[in-house]
Amino acid sequence: MARILKFFVFLLIVFISNVLLLVEANEGENSFSSKSIQLSLVSNWGETPSYLEAAEFLHNQDKSLFWKFIEEFNKIDFSTNYSDKIYYESTISLMKSVLSSNTQFLSEFLSIDLAMRTYSPRVETYRQLAISNMKLNNIQHSTTTTNNKTITLFNGGGWVQIKNKIITDVNEINESSLFKDVVVEDNEEQNEFIRLYDFDHIFPTLVNTASSPIPIVILYADIKSEFFKLVHPKLKQFSQMGKIKYCLRYVVQESNQKLNLQGYGYELSIKNLEYKVMDDSAIKKDIIIDGVKSKTIINIPNEDVQGFNFHKLQKRKPELTSKLSTFRSYLMAKSQEAKELKVWELKDLGIQSAQKIIQSGDPLRSLEYISQKFPTLSNSLSKITLNESLKSVIESNQRIIPSTTIDQTLLLNGRLIDTNELSPIELSRIILEEYEHSTTIQQQGPLSSKTVQDIISAQLPIRIQLLPTKEELELNDPFVSLNNLELDYIYRQWEPKLQSSVLDKNITQPQDIFIRKNLLTTVIVLDWNNINTFEILPEIQEMVQGNSLIPTRIQLLFNTKSNNNNNNKNNNDQNSQTSNLIQGKDLAKVFLTIKNSNLGNRGAFFFITALNYFKKMYIPNEVGITRSVLSSSFQAVLQQMGGSVRSLQHALTNTDFDNLLESSNQLIERLELFDSSSSSSSSPSTATKTTTTTTTTTTTTTKILPKIFVNGVQVKYSNIDQLSFDLLVSLYDEFDRLKPLFKESILSTTGSQFYETILTSSFWEENNFPFFKKLNSIISNEKYSHLITNSKNRNQEVDAQNVLKNLLYFRNNENKDEQNLLNLIVIGDFDHYNTRDISLELLRQLERGDLKNCKLTFISNPIDINSVVNTAGNENQIFGKLISILKHYGKILTPQLVIELFEKVQSDPTIIDSFKTMKQIIELSGFDIATNDIWVAQSVNLFKQSSKVCKQYLGIQSTNKSPLSILVNGRIITPPQSYDDAPSFIQDFKLLLEIEMIKAKKTFELLNSDPILKDKSNLKISDLLNKVHSLVGYYYNNQLDSKVLRKRIPNSLSISFNHKPTLSSSSSSSSSSSSNDVPLKFLMIINPFNKVSQKLVPMVREFSNKLNIPVDVILNPPVSLSELPLKTYYTYVIKLSSEFNNENVLYNQPLGIATDIPEDRVVTLALDIPSSWLVQPIIAKYDLDNIRLKDLGDEQVLTAVYELENIVLEGSANDMTTDNAPAGLELLLNPISTQNNKTQDTIVMNNFGYYQLKSNPGIWKLTIAPGRSSDIMDMVDNQKEKETFVIVPHRLVVIDSLYQSLSSLSVVRKAGQELRPILQPIDEYEKQKEQEKEQKLKQNSSGFFSNLFSGGGSKNSDGTVDGVTQKKSNLDTIHIFSVASGHLYERFLKIMMLSVVKNTESPIKFWFLKNYLSPAFKEFIPEMAKEYGFQYELVTYKWPWWLRKQTEKQRIIWSYKILFLDVLFPLDVPKIIFVDADQVVRTDLKELWDMDLHGASLGYTPFCDSNKDTEGFRFWKSGYWRQHLAGRSYHISALYVVDLVRFRRLAAGDQLRATYDQLSRDPNSLANLDQDLPNYLQHYVRIHSLPQEWLWCETWCDQESKSKAKTIDLCNNPLTKTPKLENAVRIIDEWTTLDNEAKEFELKIDQSKHHRQIELDHQNQLPNSKPIENIDDILSNLAESQKDLF
Repeated sequence: MARILKFFVFLLIVFISNVLLLVEANEGENSFSSKSIQLSLVSNWGETPSYLEAAEFLHNQDKSLFWKFIEEFNKIDFSTNYSDKIYYESTISLMKSVLSSNTQFLSEFLSIDLAMRTYSPRVETYRQLAISNMKLNNIQHSTTTTNNKTITLFNGGGWVQIKNKIITDVNEINESSLFKDVVVEDNEEQNEFIRLYDFDHIFPTLVNTASSPIPIVILYADIKSEFFKLVHPKLKQFSQMGKIKYCLRYVVQESNQKLNLQGYGYELSIKNLEYKVMDDSAIKKDIIIDGVKSKTIINIPNEDVQGFNFHKLQKRKPELTSKLSTFRSYLMAKSQEAKELKVWELKDLGIQSAQKIIQSGDPLRSLEYISQKFPTLSNSLSKITLNESLKSVIESNQRIIPSTTIDQTLLLNGRLIDTNELSPIELSRIILEEYEHSTTIQQQGPLSSKTVQDIISAQLPIRIQLLPTKEELELNDPFVSLNNLELDYIYRQWEPKLQSSVLDKNITQPQDIFIRKNLLTTVIVLDWNNINTFEILPEIQEMVQGNSLIPTRIQLLFNTKSNNNNNNKNNNDQNSQTSNLIQGKDLAKVFLTIKNSNLGNRGAFFFITALNYFKKMYIPNEVGITRSVLSSSFQAVLQQMGGSVRSLQHALTNTDFDNLLESSNQLIERLELFDSSSSSSSSPSTATKTTTTTTTTTTTTTKILPKIFVNGVQVKYSNIDQLSFDLLVSLYDEFDRLKPLFKESILSTTGSQFYETILTSSFWEENNFPFFKKLNSIISNEKYSHLITNSKNRNQEVDAQNVLKNLLYFRNNENKDEQNLLNLIVIGDFDHYNTRDISLELLRQLERGDLKNCKLTFISNPIDINSVVNTAGNENQIFGKLISILKHYGKILTPQLVIELFEKVQSDPTIIDSFKTMKQIIELSGFDIATNDIWVAQSVNLFKQSSKVCKQYLGIQSTNKSPLSILVNGRIITPPQSYDDAPSFIQDFKLLLEIEMIKAKKTFELLNSDPILKDKSNLKISDLLNKVHSLVGYYYNNQLDSKVLRKRIPNSLSISFNHKPTLSSSSSSSSSSSSNDVPLKFLMIINPFNKVSQKLVPMVREFSNKLNIPVDVILNPPVSLSELPLKTYYTYVIKLSSEFNNENVLYNQPLGIATDIPEDRVVTLALDIPSSWLVQPIIAKYDLDNIRLKDLGDEQVLTAVYELENIVLEGSANDMTTDNAPAGLELLLNPISTQNNKTQDTIVMNNFGYYQLKSNPGIWKLTIAPGRSSDIMDMVDNQKEKETFVIVPHRLVVIDSLYQSLSSLSVVRKAGQELRPILQPIDEYEKQKEQEKEQKLKQNSSGFFSNLFSGGGSKNSDGTVDGVTQKKSNLDTIHIFSVASGHLYERFLKIMMLSVVKNTESPIKFWFLKNYLSPAFKEFIPEMAKEYGFQYELVTYKWPWWLRKQTEKQRIIWSYKILFLDVLFPLDVPKIIFVDADQVVRTDLKELWDMDLHGASLGYTPFCDSNKDTEGFRFWKSGYWRQHLAGRSYHISALYVVDLVRFRRLAAGDQLRATYDQLSRDPNSLANLDQDLPNYLQHYVRIHSLPQEWLWCETWCDQESKSKAKTIDLCNNPLTKTPKLENAVRIIDEWTTLDNEAKEFELKIDQSKHHRQIELDHQNQLPNSKPIENIDDILSNLAESQKDLF
C-alpha cells in the first residue's frame, strides 16, 4: 500500500510540475506576477501628419509618383475635421491608386513605415525649415504657449520664395511679377534657405536646362490648403516650360503632442544585493496634517520575508524601523540567492530549452518568450527529461557553427544581415530591397520564385592548379604548414579513416569530414606588407589551436615583395611616411624564426597577437609596423614564453628562410595569386563602419582580404570575423565534389597525397568543371551591371531602354541554329585604338566560329563626352558616333563589312584623326547609308545619350587606362593593361567564356523547365537568360556592392523548426495576392541565451507575421552550462501595424510592457537603444535602479516614460596632410533650422579620429571652432581623388532620420602650420595661464577704488552687496565630477555636495553624468544650486561604436568614470576632481585643486594599508598584480584629480580606451573597471599618489588615521557586508546632520510646489486662466490610453 501511495504521489508531483511549466510558458494567459512594468519612449518633437510621412515614403521610392500622390491628395475635401483613421485609410487608398500592379506591395511597406514613424524626422525637418524661414523673413505668424512650450503657428496657407523675395499673395504669382525685382543679397543665413537639399522635392522637367541656369522657386505650403491648390499648377507649368526649377517644402503646424517611438528594448537585471540596499526613503509616504508635513515614516509592506513579518514588527517597535528595513533588505537578497539552480541542474539547460521550443505549438513565439523570461522559467525548464537525439543533432551542428563563435546569424535570401545594430527600420529597408530584387527577376519571365532561387544558389567553383613547379621545389617548398591532421596529437580523437558509407550519403553530415586525413588542404596567401595579414592570423590560430578546430590542413604562402599599390596612398609624402615601417620580408622572417623554434605555432601566433596589441596602442593609424612596435612585440614573446630564440636582430638577419620566401614569391607571381589592383571574389571591399547618409556622403575604408583556396578552389568569404564559418561551408562543398573521385578510384579511402592527386587529375576537365593553370583578374573578378531594373527614376529607365533595346547583334552566319546563350556587349571609347583592336579581334573570332553560342554588339562610351566638337567647329569622336547609329541599319550590315571598316582604320590610325565629319567615315566604310539620313543627323544626340546611359545607368566609365569594358551576360570584364595585344587578351577571355557558358547552360535548363514561363523559344530564352544573369549577378554576386554580403550554410545543417506565418486579417491584399509565391525566406541561426537574440527574435517574428515571410530556425544553444546563461528579463518594443479605437483615434501605441516578473525580486532597469540615440527619463515615480513590484502597494503598473533627447552625429575625421587623426581638433555643430538652437561642440579623438555631436531633426552646419583649431586646419571636400584639396567653410549636416551612421570629415593643414600641434603644448599653456593670472591681479588692483566707492561685490535682488560673492569671484572655480544611479546614490550625492559646498571657499561647479539621473533629481538640482550658490552642468557622452561595449549597467557607469574624461568636459575646464557619490568631504578642496601632480595627469590616493583585518582581500599584493605593479601603489578610484590639459596633450584618454578595448576581450579582466584600468596603465599614463589622508575608508584604514581624514568614503566591507546607510550613520559623525538638511530642503521645495499648485488650481477657476501642472503637462503629450496609469 505504501508503494502504491508513493507511486501516486510521484504521479501527482509530475502532473503539477508539467502544469506549472505550461502556465509559466504561456505568456498571454497567466502571469507570474499580476503587476507589470510599462515603459514608453517619446520623441522630443511634435506629432507629424501621417499623410506627409506617406508622401516622403513615396518620394523615397519613386519621385514621379510623389507628385501624383500630392496632387491627388489635394483634391480631397478637408472642410471636415477628419479623424486619425480617415486620414490613415485615405492615405493608404490613395497610395494604392497611384501604384502600378507590379508595385502594389509597396502599400504594405508604407503601413509598416507609418507604424514605425520612419519619416517623421524628415517631416520635422521640413517643419523647422518653414518655421526658421518664417522668422527670418518676418512672414506673418503667431506664437502660443502650451504646457511650458512655445508653439509657432502659421496663419496662412503658404508662401513662395525666389532668392530673397517672398510672395504670399496668390495673385502675384505670375510670369510678369515672379521674376522681377529679385534682389540678391550676400546673406549667409538667407542662403541656407534658398539652396536645395538632397531631400527636397524637385518637380521633374523634360526640358534640358543644363546649358542655361534657371531660377529656383521654392513653394512653402500646407498641401491641404487652398493656397497650394492655386499655386502649384502655376509653378508646375513654369517648370515644365523650363523657366524655373520648382521645389516644394511642406508647412507643418507645430504640435504639442509627442509621438511614441519603437525599435528599442529594456532589460531588467536581477540586482546583486550583497552590499547595496534600496534607499529606505524610496517607499516613504508623506503625512501632511493641516498643510504641514510631519515626521516622515517608513511604510514597510505587509508581507512575510523568510518567515518574518516586518510590517507587524514595525508596529510593535517603531523605533527600530530603520534597522528592520535594513534587515529586511538583507533577507531579500538572501532569498534571491536561494532560488538559483545547482550546477548539476544547469548542465543540460541549453538542450532542454531547445527541446521545449521545438515541441511547442508556436516555436518562434516560444523562442522569444524563453529568451526574454529565462530567469523565471529556468527552474521549470531544468526538470524536462533530456532528449538525447536532439542533443546529438545540436552537437553535430556545432561542429560547423560553434555556439562560442557564432551566437546568431540572420540571412534573408542568403543576404547576411548585421544583427548587432539592427533596427526595425533598417530591417524593413533590407526586406523591401530583397523583395524588389526577387520580383524584378521574376517579372522578366514571369518566373517562379523556385526557379529564381535555383539560379541564384547555383555554384560553379573554379579550381586552380595550385602546385609548385620542380624548379620552385628545388629552391624550397613554398608552403608553410601549420598542421597535419594525420600526425598532430590534437586530432587524436577524430575518426582515423574515411568510411565508405559516408561517401554513399546524398547529404554529408556535419561529423563526416572530421577525419584524420589530409583530404582537404587550405592554402592562404598572406601579403606581409598588408596590415590585414595580422588581423587574419589570430583567426587562423583558432582553427588549428583553439576550441573550434577546422577539418583541414592549413598551409600558408608568403608574399613579401613590396607592393606600393596596396594600402598605401598615392602621394608624394608616402615614402617619407613609410620609411620607418618594417618591410614585410623582415616580419615574415621573425614569424618563421619563432615558429621554427621550440615555441612553435603557439609562440608565432602570440607574436602576432602582441603586434596587433602594440600597434593598436601606439600607432593605430599607421599602414604598417614600426621598429618600436616590432621590438615590443618580440620582447613580449620572450617575457611571456621564454624560448630558444636568441634576439630580434638574429631573427632579422637570419638567412635560413630566404629560399622559402623566394620560392613562395615565385609561385604567387606565376599563378597570379596576388592582384592588388582590385579585390578578388574572396576579397571583397569591407567597410570599417557602414556608410552614412548624414550629409549624403559615403565613407568606407576598403580592405583587400587575403585569398584562400581549398584544394585549389577559391573561397568566398565576407569578412575576417566570419572566416571560420565560410571556410567550413567551402570544406563541405569540396567534400561533396570529391565523392565521385572515390567512386572512380581516382582517390582511395586508405590513400595519401590527396592534394597532389586532386590537382593533377583530368576528372575536372572531363566533367566540365573549370580547371585552370593560373588565376588571373579576368576570371577572379566578379563585377556586374544590370541591363534592366525596376529603377525608381523612370526617365532614366526610358533613356536606358532606348539605348539597350534592339541593339545590332552580330552572330556567326554559319550557325543559325545556335542558342546564343552568351551576350557580349563591348562598351567603350571607339576612337581609342585599344577599344577598336579588341573589338576587331572579337569580330574575327566570331566570324571564324571560334566564339560559339555568342552574339556580339557595341555601345559607345567616350572617355570625354564634352569634346564632341572641337574649338574649330569640326566634329570629334567620329567613330564613336558611327557606332551609336549602327543599330538602325542592321538590315544592311554584316560582320564582314564591319570587320573591313575596323581593319581599314586599324591599319592606319591616323586616318580617323583626319576625319572632320560623319560623311567622311561613312564613305570610308562603304556602308549603304545616306549621309543626310535622319539617324546620321541625330548621331550627336544618340552618342550623348549612349554615353549618359553607360555612365549613369550601367555604371561603366571609360578612361585612358581602361578605354573599354565587355559585358558577358551582365558580367563586367575590363581588359588589364598587362596584355601586350588583343589576341593575348582574347586567349584568357575565352577561358572566362567557358565558365559563363557552363553557367548559362544550367540556367537555360532551369528556364526551360519553369512551370510559369510560357514562351520557351530559343530566342525568348536567350534574351531572358541575358537579363536574368545580369540581374542575378548584379544583385547577388556583385563585388561592386561591398555593403551587401551573401552567405551560404551547408546542406548538412539540421533545421530545428520552420515558422510558416498565417496571414492576419490586417494584411493587405497585395500581400495576400503574393502569398502563394513569396520570394523571401529568413534563415536564423540562434543561441536563445544571447543578448542579441532577445531583440532579434521578436523583430524577425513581427516582420515574418506581417509580411508572410517563412523562417527556418537552427537553434544553437550551449550544449553544457555551468552557470545561468541569462540573468535578465527583456522586453523589445516593436509594433508594425496601426490600430484605431471606436472613436477612430490611433491607439495601442508601441509600449514596452514587461509581465511575469517575480514581485519579490529587486531588478534594475537599463534601456537598450540604438547607438545614435540619447534618451532620458522624464516620468519615473519609482527608483528605476531598484524596482521591486511588491513595493507598488495597490498600484498594478510601474510606469516610466523616456524621451529621445538627441540624435547623435558620429563621425571620423582625417587630416589629409598627414593621413592621421587630427586629435584635439575642436568642432562646432551650429543650428540652421532646428528646434534646438544651442551650438554643440566636441573634440576629435585620436582613436579613429572619432567625434560625436548631439543633434535633432533639422539642418545644421559643421565647422571648425574659431581659435587655435581654425588657425591650423581647414575643412576640405571629401572627394579624395582630387589632386588639390577644395577648401570649404563648413559642412551641411541634415538630420532627417532616426538613425545616423558614421560620417566622415576631411581636414587639411594650412600653409606654415604643418608641424604645429593642434592641442596647445603644456609649457605654452602654463605660460599663458600665468599671464592671465597676472593680468587678473592687475585688474583687481586697478579696480580697488571703483570697488571702494561702489561698495564692491555683486548686488543681490534687494540691492545689498554680497561680500561672499565678491570674495569667491576672485578665486578659481573648482570643478567636481560625480556619477550616481538610483535613489539611494542620489541621496548620497546630495550629502556629498553639501559637504563640499560647506567646506570649500572657492566657487564650485558640479558636473554630473546625465544618463542615469532620475527625473526627480534633475528637478531638484536647480533649486539646490540656487539655494547653496554653486553651478552645475549635466553632461553625457554616447558610447562610441568602435569601443567594446559593457552590458551591465554598473560596469557602464564605471566606464564613464575613466574612459571619456578628455571629451566629456569643455576645453576651458582645466581640471576636474572626481568625488564618489557616497563620500563626505571634510576639507577645502582648493588644496587638492592646487596640488602639484609632478608632471602626472592623474592624481589618485593609494589604498590604505593600516587595517590588518582585511589583509586577505588586498589582491594587489600578490600574484599578477604584484608582478605588474612592480613596486608601484594600487590606487582607489573613489577620489581622484585629473589635469585635463596634460591629460589631453598626453593622449591619455586614447591610451586608456585602446587598453580597455584590448583587455575587455577577456570577460574576467577589469573586475573593478574604473580602478583596475588606470592602475594597470600607470606605467604609461602616470599616476601621482596623493597623501593618504585624502581618502579614508573603514574597510582598508585603521581607526587611528580617521581623525586626519580629509574625505571619508563608504567602501564596501567584504568581511561584514554591512549596508551603506548603516555604515554612513555609524562612521561619519556629520552624515545624519547633512542628510536631515538635504531632506528638509527637499521638503521645503515640495511645500513650495504644493502651494504653487494650489494657486494654479485657484487661477483655473477664474476666467481666461491657463493653469499649468507639471505632471499633467507631461501626460498631455501621451496617448489617451496611457493617462489612467498615473
